Amino acid sequence: MILLKNLFKNIFVMYKMNNKYKEKFIQMKTERREKKRTNKRSITGEEVIFIFEKVLEGWKTIRIYNTIIQSNPTSGLNKKKTETIATGNCKVYPSELPRERYDYYTDLRAKVYNYYNTFLTPLPS
Repeated sequence: MILLKNLFKNIFVMYKMNNKYKEKFIQMKTERREKKRTNKRSITGEEVIFIFEKVLEGWKTIRIYNTIIQSNPTSGLNKKKTETIATGNCKVYPSELPRERYDYYTDLRAKVYNYYNTFLTPLPS
């Protein structure tokens, strides 16, 4: 009986330790993924917000691209990325922006999605 009790105790301690390391592993994994995707995007969160604002104002993507390149020639933006981001397909992480700007970004992103869903929806016959 005592051996069985000790066995369960050891199993519980091992499970608790594994769960602790698993949580740490998941946190490290999400940080790596966020860093990798941010570097791959190669533009800042503020530039993404700028693109979203201009899309909602009705600007063409080439005009948005030219404006960003003229104001910041070292930006890693290209025409294809501008088109992709203009559809709302771009993730900015909360660690990149202050809280108020991140909330503003999420609102803009929802508006851009709605804009493209209504814009691309076929008209009823």
